[in-house]
Amino acid sequence: MTETAPSIDGQPSSLLRRLAAIVYDALLLVAIWMVLGLLVVVIGNTTGLYSPRAHFVLNLIVAWGFFYWFWTRTGQTLGMQAWNIQLRTEAGHAVNAWQATLRYLVAVAQWLVILMAIWAVREYGAVAITVITAAALFALGLSQFHPRRWMLHDWLTGTELVRIPGLAKPRWKQNRKT
Repeated sequence: MTETAPSIDGQPSSLLRRLAAIVYDALLLVAIWMVLGLLVVVIGNTTGLYSPRAHFVLNLIVAWGFFYWFWTRTGQTLGMQAWNIQLRTEAGHAVNAWQATLRYLVAVAQWLVILMAIWAVREYGAVAITVITAAALFALGLSQFHPRRWMLHDWLTGTELVRIPGLAKPRWKQNRKT
């Protein structure tokens, strides 16, 4: 008699899996930004119209397009596919355009808060480090105590990251004796 493993489909994704997917997606996004940056700088310098602010805004728009495309199509970016995570609504449906856009905007705002915190640490030293670390641990702790491990962008958009079953092993690995 063979035992089947308990189903992981629909269980909340762990913080470690989320962070791993973020790192994976960040590497992909940086590669896209590098190609875009080459094009923008070359075109901007040849025409004399290069603007660092416009370049920054273009990077934000491209990042939104990256996440919007994946989240509204399959609910998974490439990093989420690698870590068997899927973005769904509370009811288990696909994410719509508004939810994907709002989730991106809230996530960007959270990263801007982190960048402001880094600036505060550089300006104000140990006091800022203590306050910022306490606030970050509090925010992460709240998400870990939530029954579905929701973070701010999950709560505001009515979406969640869940684990899904991975792809089946190739036949040659299935037939191998361990």
